[in-house]
Amino acid sequence: MRLVDTAVNPWWAILPWGLLGAVVGVALCQPTQALLTVRRQDHRLINAVTFGLLTAVLFGLLAWRVGVRPELVAYSGLATVCVPLSAIDVIEKRMPSRLLVPAYPGLIGLFGVAAAVEHNAAALLRSLAGMAILFTFYLIIGLASRGALGAADIRLAGLLGLALAWPGWDIFVSGAALGLLYGGFTGAAMIVLRRASRHTLIPLGPALIVGAFTALLVPIA
Repeated sequence: MRLVDTAVNPWWAILPWGLLGAVVGVALCQPTQALLTVRRQDHRLINAVTFGLLTAVLFGLLAWRVGVRPELVAYSGLATVCVPLSAIDVIEKRMPSRLLVPAYPGLIGLFGVAAAVEHNAAALLRSLAGMAILFTFYLIIGLASRGALGAADIRLAGLLGLALAWPGWDIFVSGAALGLLYGGFTGAAMIVLRRASRHTLIPLGPALIVGAFTALLVPIA
């Protein structure tokens, strides 16, 4: 199963859904500030323009790629969580459990509603399997690397696996592989630019998120 053909998507839905994303993004600023360990009220990553624009673009692209279907709400919920997670990880090299843990039942519930509306229990079961697989895979990496991979990265991997597996295993594999690729590239670039060393904790969350959304948003022939 793949995401819907973009050629038949209702284009009229993209703009209003993108505008909704902008409103959601602006509303995320204050709660994201509250999740920082040290308040940085003037940090350039957490402001109405940046958050509004990022969330609006993600919502609009998801509406274009998914179409007016129940799972659009689930994917938009994922985007709503991922924007603040990425910002906090870049700023403080951590992702709060207060945001990650509740996202699990929330996203499972939204995909569950989509499965019920579309009579598609197979997609929900595949999503749950993808969540377990990617969580376990990153847990093994974390244990083998002896702390190089944080618990939050492992939790995020499970959440992304849930969303990636809904359309099919091809997108799941692509998203997981791209997340690892982007993560490796980020680490290498930071070392080359002397922003980090081999022993520095590197924020992996944004790379995993970008990899997942690349697989979800770029059409696969």
